[in-house]
Parts: sequence; C-alpha cells; structure tokens
Amino acid sequence: MVDPALRFLHGYDRVTLLSCCCGILLCGGWDRDRTTQRQVYLVCNPATEQIWEALPVPAAQAGSKNRTIYLCVDDRRRFAVFFFIHDLYHTQQVQVYSSDTGEWTCVESGWGPRIVVSGGESDYFFFNGTLHFTAYDCGEETFDSEGNRVLKITGWVVTVDMDAKTWRTIRAPHKAFFSFIGQSQGRIYGLQMYRSDYRLSVWFLEDYASGQWILRSILELLGRRPYRNPGEFYSLVAIHPEFNLVFLIGGDGLDKKLMSYDMDNRKLHVIYTLEEYDKLAFWPYIPCFEERPSDSAQ
Repeated sequence: MVDPALRFLHGYDRVTLLSCCCGILLCGGWDRDRTTQRQVYLVCNPATEQIWEALPVPAAQAGSKNRTIYLCVDDRRRFAVFFFIHDLYHTQQVQVYSSDTGEWTCVESGWGPRIVVSGGESDYFFFNGTLHFTAYDCGEETFDSEGNRVLKITGWVVTVDMDAKTWRTIRAPHKAFFSFIGQSQGRIYGLQMYRSDYRLSVWFLEDYASGQWILRSILELLGRRPYRNPGEFYSLVAIHPEFNLVFLIGGDGLDKKLMSYDMDNRKLHVIYTLEEYDKLAFWPYIPCFEERPSDSAQ
C-alpha cells in the first residue's frame, strides 16, 4: 500500500502536492536540514518512497502570484516541469526544468501572445510525450449589436512536448469552452459543463492532425431541474482511462462529495463524502513500482 501521508518526505516542511503524472508526484516544500531554509520542488515516487530530485525554486517563481506548474514524465523516466506565469490576457513567462540538463530555462511560448492556459489542476494531461492544456484567447476585439467594443473569447486546446520545442494550438468546437480535457481509451476528450443546469457536453478529437472534434453526447448529470440550489456547485476532476466514466466533486452547501458518472447508463454514484477535503486539488493516481533506471544502476 502507498502511504498517502508521504512520510518519506520527513526532511521537508510544509509539503504540498502540486502535480501528478504517471504515478510520480511534484510537491513543494522547505528544506529542513539547512541553516537557512530554502524552498524546493520535490519530484518523488510515493510507491517506492524515493525522492527523484529536489529542484531549486527560482526567485521569479517564489514571488509570483498568477502561476501554474505541471509535471510530465515519459516512459524512460525522464521528467520535465513546466512553470507558467500569466495574467488574464497573456502568458508572461514560461520556465522549464529538464531532468536531462538539471537546469531551469526560460522559453518563449509558441502559442502566440494572446493564448492563456486556464491554469486549473484538472485542465491538463500528458499523453504521447506531450502536455495538453485547456486555454483561451481573449485578444480579438469585436463589436456588439449596440456598437460597444468587446473582447471575443475563443476556447482552445494547446500542446507542447516535454522538450518545449513543438508547440501547437487546436481550436475547440464553435462556442465550446472545455471545463476539462483528458485521455480515455486512446482518444482525447473535451468536456464542457454548463453551470446553469449542469448539462455535460462530451466531445472527442476525431482527427488529431486536422483538429476535428466530434460531439459524442449531451448528458444531464443531475436530471432535469428548473434551477439549482444556492451554494450548489460541481467540478470535473478526471476521466477513467479505460471506461466511459467521469469523476466530479461537488454538492449542496458544505455537503461536498466525490462522485462518478457513467456516460453509458447515465447514472451518478457517490464514492466518498469529502468533508474537510473538499477544497483540495484532485489528480488521478496509479502507483508506479518501477525504479528509475539511474537508481537501479547505482
């Protein structure tokens, strides 16, 4: 069994989970063993209780507010960490740490100046050596029926390989803004949840090269209801890699639950009442019991 308390990280204080990929975790913490404490990122495997690497946190990252950080790990156990500093209108900076070089490098976004990654914990996944993110473009100005100037917001899925060399943009379907993207059964899915009645539109990417999306279904997560209760909120957190299941958190008021929804029989199942855990981030996790090749050779 994997110890969820991560007690093998006993040499660090204030440890927080930041990202997860292929059973490997990226955590933030403070080095306890130094006279002058320093903030670090920890790439580690809780199944084998090994710390792969403790990365230094650059000063620009430690002081930034609007930031998101993502871990990706390939089949050879190489890893990269992507750090985005952004505001509402553009991505200001992208920094990448590579296990090959052992250094942080600042790179220019290949998506263009107007594309901004959404920045949520569940708004990305790693597949076939490439990070995929939900994103939006709010830089195109247009006019409404009364002649007022407005910004036209467009939904996108954007990708970058773990070497930060190949950048790509895939436009979301017309008027679609994905609440969640993920990979299941070899396909890329984009899901949009409508907050008014919690209908769920499910799209899959039919042709990766051309960026063609197909609408799979429109589902009613909670059945037909004319309104939602005050304080009621739901959020998608995962899609099952092998079955037609999506996972979500939410509920009414303080009564938040982790649930699964079967897209075939359209049934909602409560897995767990979250209680004090409802404000935490959620990532799918499958234990990885393989050691890194470099660790095995030592």
